[in-house]
Amino acid sequence: MSEQPMAKDLGAGGPAEIKDVEKQDAEVTPAWLMGSRAKMTKEGKSNSWKSSLGGSSGAGSRVDSTGAGNGAKMSPSDAQEKWSDKMRLSQEALDCLEHGDCDSETFSSHSTRCSDTILTFKDIAFQVTQNNGQKKDILAPISGHFESGHLAAIMGPSGCGKTTLLDILAGQKSAAYSGTVHFNGRPRDKLFPRISAYVPQEDVMPKYLTVSEAVEFNGMLKFERPSLVSRKMAQQWILRRLEVLGLMEVKDTYIGDATSLRGISGGQKRRLSLAKRLTSGAQVFFCDEPTSGLSATDAETCMRYMKHIAQFYNVIVVVVIHQPRVEVAKLFDELLLMTAGPGRAIYNGRMEDVVGYLQSNGFEVPMHANPVDYFMDLVTPEVSTSQVDLFVQKYREQMEDNVLAVVDAGLEAKMPSALELLESIRAQMLKWGRVPALRNSKYGVRFRRQFYYVFKRQLKLRWRDRNGLLADLLGGIIKALVVGIVYMRTGELDIKAQVSFFFMLCMSCAIDGLKNMPTVISERTIVKTEVAEVLYSDWAYIISFTFLSLVQEVVVHSIFVVIIFAMSGLRWTMFPSIYLWTTLLAVTMDAMYLMVASVAKDSTTAIIMSLPFMMLFLLFNGFTATRSSVVPWMRWAIEISPVAYSMQQLTFTAMWAYEDNDSLNASYIYIVSSSDYKDQPIRAVAVIASCFAVFKITQMVCFHCLNNIRR
Repeated sequence: MSEQPMAKDLGAGGPAEIKDVEKQDAEVTPAWLMGSRAKMTKEGKSNSWKSSLGGSSGAGSRVDSTGAGNGAKMSPSDAQEKWSDKMRLSQEALDCLEHGDCDSETFSSHSTRCSDTILTFKDIAFQVTQNNGQKKDILAPISGHFESGHLAAIMGPSGCGKTTLLDILAGQKSAAYSGTVHFNGRPRDKLFPRISAYVPQEDVMPKYLTVSEAVEFNGMLKFERPSLVSRKMAQQWILRRLEVLGLMEVKDTYIGDATSLRGISGGQKRRLSLAKRLTSGAQVFFCDEPTSGLSATDAETCMRYMKHIAQFYNVIVVVVIHQPRVEVAKLFDELLLMTAGPGRAIYNGRMEDVVGYLQSNGFEVPMHANPVDYFMDLVTPEVSTSQVDLFVQKYREQMEDNVLAVVDAGLEAKMPSALELLESIRAQMLKWGRVPALRNSKYGVRFRRQFYYVFKRQLKLRWRDRNGLLADLLGGIIKALVVGIVYMRTGELDIKAQVSFFFMLCMSCAIDGLKNMPTVISERTIVKTEVAEVLYSDWAYIISFTFLSLVQEVVVHSIFVVIIFAMSGLRWTMFPSIYLWTTLLAVTMDAMYLMVASVAKDSTTAIIMSLPFMMLFLLFNGFTATRSSVVPWMRWAIEISPVAYSMQQLTFTAMWAYEDNDSLNASYIYIVSSSDYKDQPIRAVAVIASCFAVFKITQMVCFHCLNNIRR
């Protein structure tokens, strides 16, 4: 078949300016780092496809200045011109960083391009245990090798183990597997998460955070900021990365979600996921189906940015992708193609050599067909034209030895370790002031810095969630008004109305915390994802959330108590004591609901799990069930019930307040005697505080240990 060249930069996968940057970078790169760069540059110039792919490119590409489709078809030359214009803007932004006169724009000049790196894996295999106890192979031993500056694809039919392999390479797999993964010729260690980035298929992010704030949050948690770098300089560094990925126009836009808050588009959200990892200084990117759910145009735009990142920043980008269209397939440098039953490699080499490999084995790609689609049909077991066994055999005969030779060479490579790469980054940062000594930890910054940024973000998110705050506040006010109207002027009525008022006050405080359980569960998904990425310790979030939720609960409760007490007509001398006991009860029961929410997998399960605790404390409340009325073997429930102790102390408060009213005082004395109440304020505080401590500690431990991301 005749060879039909495609548009140069579309075929090479990035703008022409990249080549100039590589040339400039080579002039200042030490000789020991030049090992594979020459190979990368040489291979980048030869990236062309056979006529079957070239013919398919005639459909053109739809890319506008914002990275979204404008609906009009373009020729390859028009698309290339628009793409080059977009990347030229990004290049000018980066040049400004490197040669600008402003201090805020020169800070990132030392962190534009990364050192050469390699990722090597050998004999990776994975099994699962079935219900019958037998082992099932998901991955047969697979080996491979990826280099910096390359965009690599892992493809294959559904169920072949693509995502499983990616999770293992990224260090995200929680289950046991066999085989080894080496970075720069060294076994992957605990510092690997600090120089790698994992982009999940569904990247959940706080909806009330802006694009620039989300990127800044990641960047600040990966590196300690030098002492002479101002916040303005750091923000400028963030903005330039946003411009590289075409996100400047939405930098101040909320991320949003699919239901309650309109935000950025799906394609922009995928690019934001990349920007977050890019600012963290990652040198290896693992992306799980980044084009899933995107339109064809947005998918192509997203992959072009990935290609640009790989070449301009000289990083490794490994992408799991199902079945890309021809324009997207052209962007990849390397292809690892797998088949299912179990997952095995059937092609591992240059993407541009796919057509030649098929031809050499007697398979002619149909004219105007996508070679990747054609190859996928041949290796999918369920397809009638499947040739799985043949290609497995051909791989062993023609490719496996060469792949293993490259893998063995990669395992013996003498290149900087993760620690040495981090030391080199720190050495560059020292030019901008004092930087703390490099920590031999998987976290990039100290715990107090983690807590500071997490607390700051949590405070910002709570304040911006005006609907949630308003609902919480109005809910407390309306509840106070309803109860207040029912018990209006209770202080002027008989003791029966007053005691009933105290009981209803305790019940309101005891059930109020139910509303907070869905919030904990929804935030937990985001936090667990970020913790799995080793962005921060979950204890930083746990402490921040505990403090902020406690403050919010006390504020709303205070408004509720003031309103309802003012309407009750009780003597104001009683208010401090009533406020104390109801507040202790409210925060303790809220801690119980949060404890349950930390254990439950979803909101429905949380409500069901909370019912036994509610029944225990609400039934043994000291009013409808007292020490004298319950059976002896259940009195322990009264002794540990925060509701019972609060009800008891509220009754004593009223009895002492109405000492001058003989009728009311006598009635209270009768109730205290018949209910076997004991005026034990210290014991009451100790029991309620102990319940609060047990609930909170259990909540923290359960949040830390349970419902973690399992891959």
